[in-house]
Amino acid sequence: MIKAVVFDVDDTLYDQKAPFVAALAPIVQLPSSFDLTPTFQAYRRQSAQAYAQVATGNWSTTEMAVRRLNAALHVQDLPPVTPEAALAFQEAYCAGLKEIKLFPGLATALEQLKERYQLGIITNGHTEHQLAKVMRLKMHQWIDRDAILTSEEAGIAKPNPEIFTAMNRRLNLRASESVYVGDCYSMDVRAAKQAGWQAFWFNHRNFEMPDGDWIPDQTVENPAELQDLLLALTTLTHQPS
Repeated sequence: MIKAVVFDVDDTLYDQKAPFVAALAPIVQLPSSFDLTPTFQAYRRQSAQAYAQVATGNWSTTEMAVRRLNAALHVQDLPPVTPEAALAFQEAYCAGLKEIKLFPGLATALEQLKERYQLGIITNGHTEHQLAKVMRLKMHQWIDRDAILTSEEAGIAKPNPEIFTAMNRRLNLRASESVYVGDCYSMDVRAAKQAGWQAFWFNHRNFEMPDGDWIPDQTVENPAELQDLLLALTTLTHQPS
């Protein structure tokens, strides 16, 4: 029986690609029809590793901005940018992340879910940075601080399934009593399933499943479908455990 619904943050609760593209557009000057999804995904994948390089003193923050962006651009054979341009992108992207809003329908679903389930968040990234996003999204209305676990706090990052086990301890629940909602198959779905959780894949970027080893319990492809799925949980009849 599900007792907790736990969410990823980036590109699950809000559209992370929109501020990324808006910040990058004036720098790379591509046609509006050009799909930057592969570059965006490559930039996201580098997050934990990039910040670790800064934390260990291997890179300065400027070097991280340049290396991370140029590595992402290389995925689509786009030309590298100068350090000045990389820093301008970083500043614009950070500014855009201060204007983020929940995907449509999520607030309604969260309001109803809170009446029946423990709600939580597992997210990779610096605690201060991720909590700032959580506050901008006003998630504190539905989720208590002690039910928010960052990779910096845990000392473990997705896709390591141990971060999900750490959340089980925090919520005092068994793995079989928890479901995770995330947008990334490898970081969210596969990792949660390896930890014994159920996993709902919010596949709004329409990616193909990389392999068939771990099948999502549910897959939805847009915010309306996600809202319907979450609201369906509120209609389940709970049986005594």
